[in-house]
Amino acid sequence: MSMPSRTHSATVPEVRLDRLTTPYISQCIAAGSPLFFPVGTLEAHGRHLPVGTDTLCAEGVAIELARRLGGLCAPPFSYGLTNLLAQTAPGSFYPEEMWGEFIETTLRGFRRHGFRTIVVVNGHGGNRPPLQGVVRRLVRERETALCVIHWWKLAEPVAQRIYGGLGGHAAVEETAAMVALHPETVVPAQYAPENDDYQPDEGFWCFPPPGEVLLYGGDPKGRPDFSPERARAFFDETLVDLETRLKRWLHALPRLDGGLRP
Repeated sequence: MSMPSRTHSATVPEVRLDRLTTPYISQCIAAGSPLFFPVGTLEAHGRHLPVGTDTLCAEGVAIELARRLGGLCAPPFSYGLTNLLAQTAPGSFYPEEMWGEFIETTLRGFRRHGFRTIVVVNGHGGNRPPLQGVVRRLVRERETALCVIHWWKLAEPVAQRIYGGLGGHAAVEETAAMVALHPETVVPAQYAPENDDYQPDEGFWCFPPPGEVLLYGGDPKGRPDFSPERARAFFDETLVDLETRLKRWLHALPRLDGGLRP
């Protein structure tokens, strides 16, 4: 899918919706460009990552995919549904129903203005339950093609290959993404495994948990890794996988109008 021509030159194409003019956006809508909508939250991410990690990762993935697939990236929504860390500032801003209504209203607004192909890039696990409800309602309306990506879940096989294990919240996957995207925000010296690591247990619920680096599998290989080389490899491989999945989906979209597989 090709992007409309622009009146200014740039080495890297600008895809962020809020930085583009209405004539250019109108061209993109007419060309059928997909719209990427990143959603995250503000939430504690250990002491080595910023509280906007979920949003920054989702936005970074969305921008890169928009560049590769001829799309646009909407401004991210940074206020999500924090659960386990809700008592640790800053965390948890909306009731689940209100959050879902806001996201659904936003997506309907984009659709009303002509975006028929929308990809929600989610960076926070707590957002998944209300997103399910939004998807169930919107996919029953044929005029919209909708995809939801939980990027860190799809990155797990890449993490296994590069790091040899899986982490969880603020662990190897999110740390690697932030090292690749925003290395200036990562503070390795503030990470101390003996204080920061915690393995959640279904038999022992505690709020707040004693550590914010949540190792769901308890594997030490899932701890934060600050190598820029491994981080770049991790992020690039993850993007290739996401791009491949989305290309197949976009190719099949003629079925939206009632056709069979192209």
